[in-house]
Order: sequence, then C-alpha cells, then structure tokens
Amino acid sequence: MDLRNRIGLILITSTLTFSAVGQNDFFFNHYMFNPSYYNPAWIGVESEAFVTGHHRSQWLGYESSFDGSGGAPSSQLISLVVPVQGKIAGVGMSISNDRVANLTNLQARLAVSLKKEFRFGNIHAGLMPSLFSQSLDFGQFRPVEPEPGLAQGKESQMKFDLNAGLYFESNRNYFVGFSAVNILEPAFDYGTQLSGGSLSNSVSTNYLITAGTSIGISRDFVLRPTTLIRTDFKSYTFELGGIAYYQDKMWGGLSFRRSESISLLLGYAFLDNQLRFGYAFDYVVKDREAKQPTSHELYIRYNLPNLVFGGRKAVKTPRFNF
Repeated sequence: MDLRNRIGLILITSTLTFSAVGQNDFFFNHYMFNPSYYNPAWIGVESEAFVTGHHRSQWLGYESSFDGSGGAPSSQLISLVVPVQGKIAGVGMSISNDRVANLTNLQARLAVSLKKEFRFGNIHAGLMPSLFSQSLDFGQFRPVEPEPGLAQGKESQMKFDLNAGLYFESNRNYFVGFSAVNILEPAFDYGTQLSGGSLSNSVSTNYLITAGTSIGISRDFVLRPTTLIRTDFKSYTFELGGIAYYQDKMWGGLSFRRSESISLLLGYAFLDNQLRFGYAFDYVVKDREAKQPTSHELYIRYNLPNLVFGGRKAVKTPRFNF
C-alpha cells in the first residue's frame, strides 16, 4: 500500500468515526430536566428562570490505542433559561463542550421561543443560532510515513450553525416536541490539503422527537414517563424511561438507550426545591468488548425565581410577597 493510500485509510477511518459521533451528537441522561439544549421551543415552558450544569463521563476508564490522553467521551453543558412576559415566551443561552478522543466540539448558543395559546393547549416555536468550534489534534494520529499536507499539532475552525424546534403542551397533561439540530451541517477541513485531496468532517443534521406525560399515583407520588428518538434518516436511536417523584423533592427512575445501556437516575432537591442535584449511572449492555461498562453523569440546577423579562418581579418583605 503506497503512502497516499495509507494516509487516506487513516483519515477515512477517523472521519467515519467522528461522523458517527456527529450524527448522534452529545447526549445526557437528564435530557428531560433541561430539553433547551436540543429543542429551543421548550424555553419558556417553565415559569421560573434557572441555570443548570451537566457533566457526563462516558465509558469511564476507557483507554485508546493511539498516543493521547484517552479516548473516552466527556461532555459538559452550562445553560441559562429565562421566561419572558409578553409575545416572547423565553430566552436562553448555553455553552457545551464535547470531547471524543482527539476531537473537541465547543458550541455557544443563543435561543428565543414564542408561544401561542389555544383552548386545547400551548404551542411553542423556537430558534437557536450558534457558533460551532471544532478542534482536531493531528499530533495524536499515527501516519505510517510523513504526509506534507498533514498538520502536526492542534487545529481549530469555527462555523455558524442553527437549531430549531416546536413544542406542544396539552391541557391533558402530556407533551410532544420536535426539533432539528445542526441544520446548517457545518463542515470542517482545518485548512488541511493532502496529496490525495482535502479533509472534510461534516456534522450531520439530526432530528429529535420527544414525548411524555405525568401520571398521579397518589398524593405524594407522581410518575413521569418520557421518550426521546434521534435520527438522521440513515440510522436512529431512542431512549425510553420513567422517573417517580416523591413530593417533587426526591426522585428515582430507570431509562433504556437502544443498542447501548440501561441507566439509573437519582436526585434530591434542597432549599425549598430551589437547588436540585441529580446523578445517573449507565451500564453498557451491548458491544461491551469495545467499551468500558459504566458511565456517570451529574446534574445541578438552581432556580432564579425573581429573574423575569418583561414583567413584574416579586418584591419580598418579612411578612409576604407581592
């Protein structure tokens, strides 16, 4: 095999791997607690502003076969959602970091949603433009022979992207959402020109459908089943699960991700439900020989009840609020 074919094989294999990651995008077990990062229409559904943080360590302990710091995926997300009094339902912003092997995706998003009220429920529509920065560390590749056009260190590029969504909340206590992420399908070549052509890593558009309901079991217990389906019309995956809440202060549940894992979710609320902590544990049930069996995720949320745009803020006194 000549040099061009060897380099091409390495880059094609890497690009296919990154493309597969891009098709599914990063994900969190706690998606039902904060859908705003994949469906901007959800922003403004809740009446209180909040800030959240997510951290996910996937396949903890996985070691890569290349020269690097490890190949296990790791994802972080910080988001702020603020309701708006008026024609606009809410605004939001988020920053996410997703690393897989020597590929890092950093995104900054701004979002706005509108709401239309009907007799049978509310329909929300949202847009989320973003800046998408992708970095690739070429120093962790292992070319058989030197390639003049192959970068030697870390290269980054920034592109514009767009997400959009619709969200319906029924008066009968169920919801359905539809969203599209990476609509502009940004492509990254890092300015690299190879002897066999240019390198291009394109991020595919993904379409997501989410649905759920709330079932009152007793005065103190509520069960909330949810599902999330993701597809690029070439492949698909889904998550199906349910969480039981006790007095809306303590929760626990199970979730199943197709062809991947089962998950346990636990959480507790403090300070009159203003501060919430959640933890998720994944156990891989398929293709375990290519992965480490466990993943871990942390979730934190802090409510900001006095933050609202376009309306009156609550004024607190020692005796009452007005």
